[in-house]
Amino acid sequence: MSSAANARASALADVIRDEQPKKTAKAKDEKPARKVGRPRSEKSRKAIVNAVNRMLLHKQASDLSIEAIAKKAGVGKTTIYRWWPDKIALILEAINANGANVPQPVHKSAGERLLWQLERFLRLLRGRNGKVIIEMMAQAQASPDALGSYYESFMLVHEENLAEIIETGKNAGAFRKDLDTAMAVDMIYGGIVYHLMSGSDELDEDFIARYPNEALRLVR
Repeated sequence: MSSAANARASALADVIRDEQPKKTAKAKDEKPARKVGRPRSEKSRKAIVNAVNRMLLHKQASDLSIEAIAKKAGVGKTTIYRWWPDKIALILEAINANGANVPQPVHKSAGERLLWQLERFLRLLRGRNGKVIIEMMAQAQASPDALGSYYESFMLVHEENLAEIIETGKNAGAFRKDLDTAMAVDMIYGGIVYHLMSGSDELDEDFIARYPNEALRLVR
């Protein structure tokens, strides 16, 4: 198993374990882990991410270079390499900045949260973003490190969110108790990726409206 696959399996296993049962509070004396390394300048980070998104409006991802991104953002190349291991990680984080970290509606039912999660993911991949994601996925096949960047910079947060929703639904009796959570995550997101890779121009409104409901039927 590749290092990227190991990291993915470990991340989903952590989510599944944490939800059985889910801890409701941290110990009072628990201290947050200290971050290691030089902290990011939020101003520079936003400048870099914004530069990438502006450049992607009129260029293919393969035509972007770290040098050109640095010049557009008004930073040095070393600043970019200090925070991102490669171009794939940077481009995918820029795309994820458009909506990956929107807080989930935790007061909704597991089924409602699943529908919300998938609709948000589908809309994130509409049009230009979907084409860039598929291009980055293809480039990432070239090396284990690049594949790891693709997974950690883009898919990890989405897979963890979906796995947590599924585990919550299983624990609440809303989803099948015998459901294999990791396999369900693969099947649900795999169908979206396959649709994009099959040559479809984009995820249209009909697909976005129907797919989340079909995924919900899968887990019930």
